[in-house]
Amino acid sequence: MSDNPEQNNQNIEDEASIETTTTESPSVVNSVDPVQKLVEEKVKEAVKAIKTKLDSAYSSRDDALRKLAEIEQFRKQEEIKRLQEDGKHKEALELQLAEERAQRSVYEKRVVELTRDMELRNALGTYSFKNDSAFNMAYREVVEQLTQDDNGGWRHKSGVSLKDFVRQFAESEENAFLIKSKVSSGSGSSSTTKTPNTSSGLDGKSLFSLSQDEVLKLAREGKLSGRR
Repeated sequence: MSDNPEQNNQNIEDEASIETTTTESPSVVNSVDPVQKLVEEKVKEAVKAIKTKLDSAYSSRDDALRKLAEIEQFRKQEEIKRLQEDGKHKEALELQLAEERAQRSVYEKRVVELTRDMELRNALGTYSFKNDSAFNMAYREVVEQLTQDDNGGWRHKSGVSLKDFVRQFAESEENAFLIKSKVSSGSGSSSTTKTPNTSSGLDGKSLFSLSQDEVLKLAREGKLSGRR
């Protein structure tokens, strides 16, 4: 050690600095918390397992419903055949006609649902959802509130057009978590997800928070319909 006190103090400070750096460096290198990482992996595995079980349950349900429908169809066909063999041709014909009407009703309902789904999915498709789950959540929320008018068009049960209702739904702050945020364009300015149009008379409120009378009033005033 040097006889110079100032030199000795400087050496001690340098050694302390080296020890501090050596002690802190492992935490910097190991910035990822292994416990948090393990928890995230376990959560992903659990979610994947639940999804697999749900898919299997839905598949089993659909298979069971299909088999029941096949059994019911076979039973009706056997009943028609028995009536014909017993000479009850009128009863057999009536039963056959009733079965054909029921099948046609099912087909017509399916066609209606397909046209509704196509129109709704096209309307939702104008917005960028974060993922398929977010899109499906929005679809289920909206489709349950749709009704068909006398002209065959689809509207919200309050009378608002499908497109206007989808717009209100997507621009509502409470549904912002479903929509993907826009990234910066690189030109020095950035754009964000669409915000609610307060000029519609909603004053930032969600369409869902209004009563049916309030929604109809806004529609009559032209503050909902006709907006593109």
